[in-house]
Amino acid sequence: MLGTAPLALVVDPGGPDDPPDWCFETKDDGDLPTCTYSGGEWHRSYDTGGVSDGSGAGFASLFVLAALIGLAITVWKVSTARRMARRSGMDEGDATAMTLLTDDGFEATYLAANLRGQATPTAPPAGGKGTAERLRELRQLLDEGLITQEEYDARRRVVIGEV
Repeated sequence: MLGTAPLALVVDPGGPDDPPDWCFETKDDGDLPTCTYSGGEWHRSYDTGGVSDGSGAGFASLFVLAALIGLAITVWKVSTARRMARRSGMDEGDATAMTLLTDDGFEATYLAANLRGQATPTAPPAGGKGTAERLRELRQLLDEGLITQEEYDARRRVVIGEV
């Protein structure tokens, strides 16, 4: 019954330098005992490895769950970045690469897609007046006293800025 007892106490008159033979016998599963000498007696114990309570399986399960959650978040980020890129006319491959390869890639793709949508140039109205004609009209309004110098300067900047 050597392998069934987790702890057995055996008295051996051999002393601390002469361990008994049972200190070198393995259990049925191949484990060697840990033999210690204290109080004039040899003591034998078997190390369970700390895994018998199932904590190792719990940790492994937690690790797998965390890995699956991380994978799900990554898939969501990539699919969302690709959808934003497609809607704004950007390259979907670049959006995927930015999302996966940089720390703030998802946020950068979001900003680029939104800024790109706002930056579409507006065409001048058909049949609209040209820049020179609009500036002449502004000058005429100023000369006739219908607008102030400040209003003229502000509107002139707007007209020139639209060029």
